[in-house]
Amino acid sequence: CKITSPEFLEHPILQRRIRTISGMRTIAGLGSWEGWIFSGEMDNAIKYGYQFEILKGYQFEKGYIFKDYVTEMYNLRLKYPKGDPMNLVAKLLMNSLYGKFGMRLESTQVNMFDINNDLELLNETINQYGETIQDYIKLDNFIVIVRDSLINYQYNENEDMYHGLEVNIGIASAVTAGGRMWMSVVKNKYLYYSDTDSAFVKHPLPEFMVGPDLGQYKLEYVAKKAVFLAPKVYGLILEDGTEIIKIKGVSSELIKDIKFSDLE
Repeated sequence: CKITSPEFLEHPILQRRIRTISGMRTIAGLGSWEGWIFSGEMDNAIKYGYQFEILKGYQFEKGYIFKDYVTEMYNLRLKYPKGDPMNLVAKLLMNSLYGKFGMRLESTQVNMFDINNDLELLNETINQYGETIQDYIKLDNFIVIVRDSLINYQYNENEDMYHGLEVNIGIASAVTAGGRMWMSVVKNKYLYYSDTDSAFVKHPLPEFMVGPDLGQYKLEYVAKKAVFLAPKVYGLILEDGTEIIKIKGVSSELIKDIKFSDLE
């Protein structure tokens, strides 16, 4: 799509990858650009003033293909307290599922050839895989070739289907877009600060968003004062006067010596 954001939005909701002098970065900014987007996220963004010109696309069948799996993993987590290995295993199986479908099909293969004995095999490799060779290194009497290698696909005659890495970018895209759509409800109405799966908000959330069910928010605490300095760096003073300090990368022992007033 050709995507155009509204002229102003306090918390833009569509992300894109930008090459900077510090490397690739993910930003949620304003302006116009071209990029791929999940149709559900496009429909959601229109509510916030984004405009789209569709250039091309892929159509996928829609279905709740992991509902039973995710529900079973979630119920398993509820049986064990945090810190229990079974809770952690169930969490990892549930949360890493969608990422497996976004894996690259390509892998890297390294071949080493002895110039004195493998010259014929080296020439055959170059002729067969020449377009995929990324690097070519000579080490003494050896030639090292680094090349792209597609996953080895196998055809299953009974299923009339090829099996390999079993990736599907449509699945991974839909899951991550769904998460961003859910967070967008919070971002431009209530938000002070948010993380991957949490948010500090100005007002109580709508009742349908809060509760014990899968996907709902849980009210952790109410703060009477807060300061947010950077991602994963903030301090809170709760209603009962308790101070909570979070600083990513700093040990709990050192955090004990840091007060809310220091961050403030």
